[in-house]
Amino acid sequence: MIRNYLLLAFRNFARNKNYTLLNILGLSVGITSCIILFLLILHESSFDKFHHQYDRIYRVVREDKSASGIVHEAVTPYPFGAAFRQDFTDIPLATQFHYQDEGYIAIRDEKHRVEETLFADSLFFDVFDFEVLSGNPRKDLAEPNKAFLTTSLATKLNIGVGDKFKLNNKIDLEVVGLLQDPPPNSHIHFTMMVSLPSFTKEFFGWPVDRWGLNSAGFSYIVLPEKISVDQVNSRFKDFVKKYYDPEEAERNTYLLQPLSETHFDTRYRVTPGSAANVEITDLIVLGVLASFILIIACINFINLATALAVKKSKEIGIRKTLGAKRGQLTMYFLSETFLLIIATVIISLCLVEWILPWLRGFLEKDIQFNLFSNPSLLLFLVALIIVATLLSGFYPAVILSGFDPVAVLKNKITVKGSSGAFVRRMLVIFQFVIAQMMIVGMLIVTDQMNFFHSAPLGFATEAIVNVPLPDNDPELLNNFRTRLESNPAIKHVSFAVGAPTSDANIGTGFFLMEKGPDENYGVSVKTVDVHYKDTYGIKLLAGRWFNESEEKAAMDTTLKNDVRYSVVINEAAAKTLGFFSAEEALDKRVHIGLNDIAAPIVGVAEDFHITSLRSKIDPVVMIIYPGLYYDAGIAIESTKMPETIDHIKKTWTELFPGDYFDYEFLDKHLENLYRAEKRQLILFRVFSGISIFIGCLGLLGLVSFMANQKLKEIGVRKVFGASVPSILMIFSVEFVRLVFIAFAIAAPLSYFLMDKWLQNFEYHIAIHWSVFLAGLIVTTLIALITVGYRSIRAGMANPIESLRAE
Repeated sequence: MIRNYLLLAFRNFARNKNYTLLNILGLSVGITSCIILFLLILHESSFDKFHHQYDRIYRVVREDKSASGIVHEAVTPYPFGAAFRQDFTDIPLATQFHYQDEGYIAIRDEKHRVEETLFADSLFFDVFDFEVLSGNPRKDLAEPNKAFLTTSLATKLNIGVGDKFKLNNKIDLEVVGLLQDPPPNSHIHFTMMVSLPSFTKEFFGWPVDRWGLNSAGFSYIVLPEKISVDQVNSRFKDFVKKYYDPEEAERNTYLLQPLSETHFDTRYRVTPGSAANVEITDLIVLGVLASFILIIACINFINLATALAVKKSKEIGIRKTLGAKRGQLTMYFLSETFLLIIATVIISLCLVEWILPWLRGFLEKDIQFNLFSNPSLLLFLVALIIVATLLSGFYPAVILSGFDPVAVLKNKITVKGSSGAFVRRMLVIFQFVIAQMMIVGMLIVTDQMNFFHSAPLGFATEAIVNVPLPDNDPELLNNFRTRLESNPAIKHVSFAVGAPTSDANIGTGFFLMEKGPDENYGVSVKTVDVHYKDTYGIKLLAGRWFNESEEKAAMDTTLKNDVRYSVVINEAAAKTLGFFSAEEALDKRVHIGLNDIAAPIVGVAEDFHITSLRSKIDPVVMIIYPGLYYDAGIAIESTKMPETIDHIKKTWTELFPGDYFDYEFLDKHLENLYRAEKRQLILFRVFSGISIFIGCLGLLGLVSFMANQKLKEIGVRKVFGASVPSILMIFSVEFVRLVFIAFAIAAPLSYFLMDKWLQNFEYHIAIHWSVFLAGLIVTTLIALITVGYRSIRAGMANPIESLRAE
């Protein structure tokens, strides 16, 4: 019997080529989208699971409490590792490493940029299961000037074990071993691993034994089974009191965070790698989106199957007359659907293999597609085939097997009076709801992205080049500025910790001296110079900017702190300190945690964004502090970019001959802050287009079914003089009504969901009614075009053909 079913199914496919191709097209697009979204979910949820101690590894995180709230940090200070091992002897496996996102190495008179360097201790590989190809990490990572390279970096630079090189023109290193590249689903990334004893004051530029400096250090432990997380967290209270001064101990708390949560916690902005953290809700959204697309594809199949009912009706009538039971017919139609789904899944797998290389590059994620070595993927495909077969095949099978054989053989099939018409309308409404929600979502994301690009940031962004500084020696920097400004195309040169919006922000606390440390607030410190305001167009609300004498005093280490420094704060800092106007803040003294500096406020600047528009504007304190100048901001004439960059490079090479020259345009850096949202927008557009495309196929099928149902009615109307436009109106009115019903459902739903999404950004657009109107107009036009195509064909048909049976 099964063999017979299969043969009949293949004959039906061949007999109805157009419908079969439409079904395969709609299902393959839907199932391909579903598989790709599942692979994305699988990739994100698989992070760090390759470590055999995955369930027992914890990251040490810190909460810094102040009057302005809690700051969450995933970094720990350099002395933390040794202190933890000394005080927590019952937890022997504890490792600490420091992460540097980029640097450069010099070897054989060549300089090469290197990304993602770890300074790790000797217990790193006892905690984590990264593959060591050669060398002895337990021994070598305990000694200074040792380095391990990943195979990709060693191949790229043609370096092997025994070779020596210089890192950042500061420390000499010897390659003592090779490592396999970290898996793509690791939240810890590295291309080079340097022994932790190599991380010295000479390299870092600041004493590394200070508890107040985090310096992108990360600490992880393997928790023994007999010790609970709560026990360790409670012991951290005494630990903090022991190593911090009373004021800092009151504010700081250490906690353990499971490794399973690290990739999904977006509170921690600093991470040891380039893999961006994701919200768990993002995976839920992907899952819901995959389900919707699969359901739309199945609805498309249902509508096309019901449209094919008339062509199959005589076959059904004959089978029922010859004694076929309804259950047998249902099984036959389900087996036909199953075959089609299998063929579609095979096509979809080929499409996924073809699309993935582009998708990996676009998303910057190394998504794996190992069909036969991934049990989760195999189980998903089996479940997908079963669900798609039942969703797509059950309703048409029940409808088709329920035809009255007498009515069928008299060419009078109808499903009026049954629930069939209602179900089909509900299916169409569901498709229109999803289509309108996708269109509205796409428009709102587009508007938010446009807002990102047009919103004022509080400083100049055009024609500014940022160049990392390898040395902050005052004499060398002054020489660098003088030689650069000799070029008339260079307007301003400023040395600072970083541009206004950058990752270079020194987080600490500050308070008014007259109120004391009880009212301590979180603040971001920007170390700047005299030229910072002119270079970046910072605007003052009250007071003044720094002057040359203050810059000279800041460089004079023989002076006391309270004489050497003065500060400029932003509006947010003034409000945080309780001032109602900018003028009120002038001449008040503040204490900042950076080197325990107390200084007068000489100016208040307009607010500017130091992070992306996702976050609110933080309090900022600007101070002249040459010891923390890491970046040169160079404002240049936009009409002379190439030759000016060449001049900067030439000057750099002459002054810093042993260092690697690199630069970045500020506007490009700002643009990169919203890469995730840009990808989100493109994905919205792609999947909106897919859902609309599949919906159109299903709508075409449903209109075909209705046209077949109304053949005689159309024929009679044409005999009595009905025109093609009047027949078009018969079909259009019902579907336009369904579009408006869908709009009544989609509008509040999409408003609620997109409003939730916008709450992720501190600064965002207001949702305008026009986006909902646009969604309604677009879906109405799509419905009219799709319905019109089939209706015009029905209206132009010869009425004699439809009335012949009468």
